Amino acid sequence: MSLSLLERGRSRRAQQQAVETPRSSSPENLPSSPNPFTTPSLSRPEPAALATRTNQLCSLGERALKKVKLDSETEAEFRTYLETTSQDERQMMQFLHTLHVESMLSQSLQVPVSAWKSSPMLLKTIRKFIWAMLLLPKTQYYAGTNENTIIEAMRKSDVPNLPPVDSAGCDGLVKDVAREYSVQRSTFKKKVNDTLPNKKIDVATLTASLVEHSEHVNATLGLYHRVAFVRLLSTRGYSNAEFWTKVDDELATLHAGGPEDRVIALQIAYEDDIQAHGDPASSKHKTGTGVDSSSPRWLQILNTLVPQIQRFSRRQGTKRKRPSSFDTDTTDNHEDEQEEGDVGGNNKEEEDPNEQRGEETT
Repeated sequence: MSLSLLERGRSRRAQQQAVETPRSSSPENLPSSPNPFTTPSLSRPEPAALATRTNQLCSLGERALKKVKLDSETEAEFRTYLETTSQDERQMMQFLHTLHVESMLSQSLQVPVSAWKSSPMLLKTIRKFIWAMLLLPKTQYYAGTNENTIIEAMRKSDVPNLPPVDSAGCDGLVKDVAREYSVQRSTFKKKVNDTLPNKKIDVATLTASLVEHSEHVNATLGLYHRVAFVRLLSTRGYSNAEFWTKVDDELATLHAGGPEDRVIALQIAYEDDIQAHGDPASSKHKTGTGVDSSSPRWLQILNTLVPQIQRFSRRQGTKRKRPSSFDTDTTDNHEDEQEEGDVGGNNKEEEDPNEQRGEETT
């Protein structure tokens, strides 16, 4: 039986090893194993050579110092480092200075966040945008990405004195908008609650007290539907902390049902409100036009953004948890809630009295 190539190769290699390896070897010819307990001697530089190298390094360092501008304290620390002969001490000093620089950088990044805050005029503008959002019938939700939508609308409307995008001041802006939004939304809810229980204040009169906070938003049939809807949910005994979440839950159900069913449901809430609080047709308040081409530019921009509000608050793609203090209602009075003038020089234009009543647009 012939052997395979592999077997033949193995046989030849074994024969070659047998020829090359002597049968006996003298113990004197074998290399001795090193003693593991013997400490090898390390060559150390002579003191004179070490001093020479240190002097050379100091001379080189002094020449380098002349090329940079450092304060006296930093120069002294640099000279101390040059005169240090221990490598371990040098590494320790380098690590310490690295930690010091890291701490200084961290502090420098935190200072702008705490230092930036909205000016009084910017806070008035923020409140103007907030009240318009609360009163627009197209607002998708009330406890979601509302702060982000307000900031986006302000940037697109060229509102002055906003911090640059992605700058450290953006965190301060978001906090200011979130705080103001919570306060103004609580004021909205309080005005609704003040008409309960069993007070004969029709939805037109209630809406008129709300639109006082926003001179550019008119009362429309669509807004009547929304206000009646919020007043209906105010009768269900929800706590302040959960109220607007419950409102959004109900809105989400209506949105999922489709536009036709949503309009019918809001119409039913409106009719129930008439039965409970009176017919708005008998009041002195009349409806006006909704947001159109004659509306201020900033209001048109906001009106196109509010249907895009999502249910969870996100900033730059991440979920942001609103501080719990923002979720509590407040009865404090806030001055200067109405903005004087208009953003970007836009003034309120005359409304056409012959236009039809504005209804909710989806």
